[in-house]
Amino acid sequence: MIELRSSDESYPPSLRAAQPHPKTLWVDGDAAALAAPCVAIVGTRRMTPYGDRVARELAGSLARGGAVIVSGLAQGIDCAAHAGALDAGGRSIAVLGEGITSCLANARGSRRRLAATLRRRGALISPYPPVVPAQGWMFAKRNLVIAALCRAVVVIEAPVGSGALITAAAALRLGRPLFAVPGPLGTRAAEGSNALIATGAARACVGAEQIALAAGIVASSLTTDDRLLDALAAGPLDLDTLVLRTGLSPSVLRSRLVRAIFSGTVVDRGDGRFGRG
Repeated sequence: MIELRSSDESYPPSLRAAQPHPKTLWVDGDAAALAAPCVAIVGTRRMTPYGDRVARELAGSLARGGAVIVSGLAQGIDCAAHAGALDAGGRSIAVLGEGITSCLANARGSRRRLAATLRRRGALISPYPPVVPAQGWMFAKRNLVIAALCRAVVVIEAPVGSGALITAAAALRLGRPLFAVPGPLGTRAAEGSNALIATGAARACVGAEQIALAAGIVASSLTTDDRLLDALAAGPLDLDTLVLRTGLSPSVLRSRLVRAIFSGTVVDRGDGRFGRG
C-alpha cells in the first residue's frame, strides 16, 4: 500500500484540480491505473437483473476499448461493473468510503474475492487512512473522488435518494459528461436515474461507444461484440436474422456466438435461436 499526497507528481491531476480534494490518497494495487482513461459506472445496491446485465456489458465493452472502470465496490451495480471489466480482461479501480485495511477485514463472500482481484488487476483506493471504519457521512467524499478521477460517469438504476445521485451531482459540478441508463417506467430502482434524463442533467445512455466517444477513448474493439448484443436486445433471433442484423458473415458470426456463449453474454435457446445471457 502506498500513500499519495496531493503534492506528489503521481497524484492524479484530475483529482488535484477538484475542489475540495483529499490531501492524501491511499492506494493498494497498481497506481499506474490512476493515470489511464477512466469511466465511472455507479448505481443502486438493490439492482434488478436488467441493471446487472447492463452494468456488466457496458463495463466489459469499455474495458476492452481501453478504459479503466471505476466504482465504489458496493453490493449491486458497483460490484457488477467491477466484475464486468475484470471478466473482459480489463482493469478496474474501487474507491472506498472507508480505510482499505478496514474494508479488507470486513468484506465477505463475493465482495471479498472481488476486492482481492482488484488489488492484482487494478487498485483499491481511499481518501481515508487504512484502519478507519466506514461511517455514513464518509461516502460523499468517496463519490467526489469517483467523479473527479473519471472522464465520464454512467448511472445505472439509481432510486431517489441513492448515493449514486451524489456522484452524478459531483460529475455535473466538475463538468464531466454524465450518462444515465433509461429504466422501465414505474420501477423504483430507476426513478432517480430516469429523472436525470428527464431534467436534461444526464444524456440517455444508448451504448458503450457513445460513452467512449464522450470520454475521448479510442474504442475500436467495441464494435463486433456490441453489434451482436445490440441485435439481440429486443429478443432471441436465429442465425440467418443475426447475419442480416449485424452485417457479419456467417463464419465470423458463428465464432462470435461461440465466444459469447462461453462468456455467458449469449445463451443458446435450443430452438435455433440465441438470446442475451
